Amino acid sequence: MSRSGNEKKLEKTMGWAPNRSVLALAAVLIAAALVLNPGWAQGARDWAVGAAITPSESSLVATHLYEIQVDVVELEAFPNRGGAIEPLGDGLLVATPRGRLALIGPAGQVEYLPQRVPMNESASEKPILWTGFRVADILLHEVGPDEFKLYASHHYYTSDCVEFRVSSTSAHIEGAGARVSPAWKTEFVADPCIEADVFNFAHRGGIQAGGRMLMDGPGHLLLVTGDQAVYEWYQEAYPLAPRPEVEADSHLGSLLRIDLASGEVDVVARGFRNPQGLVRDGAGNIWQTEHGPEGGDELNLLRPGMDYGWPHVTHGTQYGSKVWPYNEAQGRHDGYEKPVYAWIPAIGISNLVVSDSVHFPLWQGDFLVASMISRTLYRVRMNEGHVMFVEPMEIGARIRDITQMPDGRIALLADSAKVLFLQRAPLYCQSDNDVESIYSYDGEAVCIDLAETVAAADSPAIRALGDDHFENLTVRSLFNLYVHEDRITYVKSPCLESDLENRFFLHLTPVEDGDLDEGSAHLGFNVLDFNADDEGIAATRHGDVCLVTRALPGYVIYHLYTGQVIREEGEDGEVTWRGPVWEGSHTFKGASAEAASDAETGGTGADLFGARCGSCHNLAAEHNIGPHLEGIVGRQAGEIAGFEFTDALTGLEIVWTQESLEAYITDPAAFAAGTTMAGVGVSAEEAQLIAAYLASR
Repeated sequence: MSRSGNEKKLEKTMGWAPNRSVLALAAVLIAAALVLNPGWAQGARDWAVGAAITPSESSLVATHLYEIQVDVVELEAFPNRGGAIEPLGDGLLVATPRGRLALIGPAGQVEYLPQRVPMNESASEKPILWTGFRVADILLHEVGPDEFKLYASHHYYTSDCVEFRVSSTSAHIEGAGARVSPAWKTEFVADPCIEADVFNFAHRGGIQAGGRMLMDGPGHLLLVTGDQAVYEWYQEAYPLAPRPEVEADSHLGSLLRIDLASGEVDVVARGFRNPQGLVRDGAGNIWQTEHGPEGGDELNLLRPGMDYGWPHVTHGTQYGSKVWPYNEAQGRHDGYEKPVYAWIPAIGISNLVVSDSVHFPLWQGDFLVASMISRTLYRVRMNEGHVMFVEPMEIGARIRDITQMPDGRIALLADSAKVLFLQRAPLYCQSDNDVESIYSYDGEAVCIDLAETVAAADSPAIRALGDDHFENLTVRSLFNLYVHEDRITYVKSPCLESDLENRFFLHLTPVEDGDLDEGSAHLGFNVLDFNADDEGIAATRHGDVCLVTRALPGYVIYHLYTGQVIREEGEDGEVTWRGPVWEGSHTFKGASAEAASDAETGGTGADLFGARCGSCHNLAAEHNIGPHLEGIVGRQAGEIAGFEFTDALTGLEIVWTQESLEAYITDPAAFAAGTTMAGVGVSAEEAQLIAAYLASR
């Protein structure tokens, strides 16, 4: 059988011609290795089938300097992983892994556009199921008012092999939407084209495509490419062959400068395995993030003419091994340009941005580096070209891409077909600026003027609110809660009208047992459920700020617990409730020492369960918002008929004991990272009482 031109090009790229019978034998050996070497298979799993941990629809993330609000927009499910995001006007343009385009508006509305990135999937007689066949990046270059050139880097199937291309078309902002022209132009095709068997090697070929782009002036495009897993395919197939030499005219693993007028391509730098990020800092320096193999993810400062070492050196190792076969000094990066920083173990690094957001002024100039395996955003502080520190900020999702919106929000594309928008948690302007308050310090550009919201309200009860009603922040959550004397006020921003259609719940534990209502005395607290339009409740929405206020009962309160459940109406008009979507609790100071002592111990486990857990869980065999807890001790975590658990619990692989329940109740996130169960604000002693009570059932 004759060899194709593409196979010959690959052989030239390797500097060595393979023996076809050896290739057949190697295929058998690799298949056997997948079965016999579980470590290798474990490494490969992160590329193909690892499940994303999904954050809640809205949540707060605590970081070193800020509290961040995360708002989630759901897209239609992706067939595989990949895709990219890019700001377009006030919205966000999304390219899905298989080239579908969508625009997310400022209020989170999603509009799918009729045009797609030209990937030529129809050239295949069978559906293309390769995990790595994808759109790698999109880039918008403004050419006039509301007019842009849209570039997409992507795979293209030719029926013989898989090309890596850059295609372009025009895009226009039209009112609140956008129009993308169907007239795509091929700007660049990488050489060599990758044979299908090589491309699909261990499901890695397309995943190691790279593909991030930057403009270099109006007429040139920078593109950083990966090696398409060619070198790992070569090493696995021909383990005794000499190490490959990279030909000067190969586009694999390179930073390329493409002249958009002539099509000429210059290799600026080379030696990359799987570059996932590309950004230009304020000084004009170009930085790149790159996947190593097992370990050794890199942050690189790119310089013209430099070789960054791959496939000859890496701080990582071959999957399932402790060495990289071509590295003469294992664990070192000798003889080539070194990374500025390397992550060991690997974090599954993806794209990065330079932060200059008005929401986070104390992050000015820092890199925000996204990751997939660790599901974390990293803030990297640089000082004179060196990394000063790295702050991990757990997001709870595999982050494929990151960009900064014109309004300063940070947008993240997750592999779970969600876009996460990060902004400063609601920040309210104060009459007297207190530099020691996290609610005013460095936040003048983004703080929310509550006095303006109060003055614009129709309700006399709201217009009567003064600065003193907002002096004491009782609960900081998606709704901030302020308590002043006998009034509680809820504030949320950004806020939609639908937020006021949902139902609030308020559980109040009085200091004196005699103040318990007869109908809820067995719970140990009083229940106040209300809608924003109920009698005695005052509510308003001004701009994107919602405010709800109500009077509190006249008795002395020891503890409050509050939240909101979502109203959902089906097509048949049936109303259901889902949630709670946020929760907060607060213990008041000022009760007598004896009363406080009694309350702190929480009474019996039954009382504590009713007060802290009973709104979401039943003891009878019937699910509520959470699963029922009858017979919980001795039950497999995350397994019960009729309830769908998150991966955080199904992945525990434990049987509940009284001790493990106690640990989970005390700090759910620490016990099961990624769980959607919020902390219920109990002490270790109270958690022990609740767990003992559940064990006795």
